[in-house]
Amino acid sequence: MIPFGRTAAVFDVDDSLLDGNAGTIFTWYLYRQKVMRPEVRARIPRVIYEYARGRLTEHDMVEVGSTCHAGLRADELKEHARACFELHLRRRITSGAIRQVRRHLLSGHFVLLASGSPQYIIDELAAHLRAHAALGTRATIVGGQFTDQLIRPVVFREGKREAVEKLLERWDLDLARSWLYSDSPADVPLFEAVGHPVVVNPKDPFREEAERRGWPVVRWADRRKSSAEADAEREDEWGSWDG
Repeated sequence: MIPFGRTAAVFDVDDSLLDGNAGTIFTWYLYRQKVMRPEVRARIPRVIYEYARGRLTEHDMVEVGSTCHAGLRADELKEHARACFELHLRRRITSGAIRQVRRHLLSGHFVLLASGSPQYIIDELAAHLRAHAALGTRATIVGGQFTDQLIRPVVFREGKREAVEKLLERWDLDLARSWLYSDSPADVPLFEAVGHPVVVNPKDPFREEAERRGWPVVRWADRRKSSAEADAEREDEWGSWDG
């Protein structure tokens, strides 16, 4: 018997499996909880502003999301990730993603979440969805505390493909048999490697590229939440970075 049929289903997280960006939400949560080191916390509003103005790239934000954990204890960060997931992320998982994850699990495939967002918050999503593994961006830990030194490769663009390939190789899984679900043009290196690319919620330029390449395009938008949750979310959504 071949484990998992040598087939994986790789799910990107931000703006596809999740309605929103897990790394940004987790950073916002830590900022509002005032658990970051003061010198780190002080520069977060400026970073968000620079990104909104197009002066920082998505890759920059991937690195910021993990380096802002510098000085925090690993066990405490795990607890914060769990709380952030329950408060803000659980209700943002799209119903389309839930159905597709379950379909692959029932098919006996290896389900992997892979994202540039911080490892601990991706771990929470993976555990909730019963995925077999999770890849996120990690920083080194010394004496139980995070440093600002990221562990390479960063799970973004070619680094994401490299990290996924290494993990699948350890499980004797075949990329040519496998699936990828993502919204991001940054994942083109991985889209080109898998046998079954599926583009989720793409913005128009990437939609056009996906259609030109013959990659299926799907929309995952619905998420389960009450009207009260929706009202609270509108009130609280990125409420302020000056608290």
